[in-house]
Amino acid sequence: MQSMDNLLSVCYSFKQGQFSAEEFQSRLFTAAIPDNISKQFAKQLVNFDNLLEEIIYCGAPSSRKESAEKVADDLIQATLMEQKRLNETGSYKNI
Repeated sequence: MQSMDNLLSVCYSFKQGQFSAEEFQSRLFTAAIPDNISKQFAKQLVNFDNLLEEIIYCGAPSSRKESAEKVADDLIQATLMEQKRLNETGSYKNI
């Protein structure tokens, strides 16, 4: 599904400095996610959103970008693992 690639694209774009941590969270929150993701990945997405919210609203502004980039790196890895799982089960179609 293209939405998994879109999720990766949002992460890479953020890491390249194309938008702020706030915009990164917003784009992740509104990203279309396939229905057939694992429960574990769904929980991870919620955790990533919560981490970003904590970074944005409770963290020091001076470390916001660095902290959000760590979330982006972790989300990239989790998304790649979920894509692999979906490919192996035959549930993933890259359109």
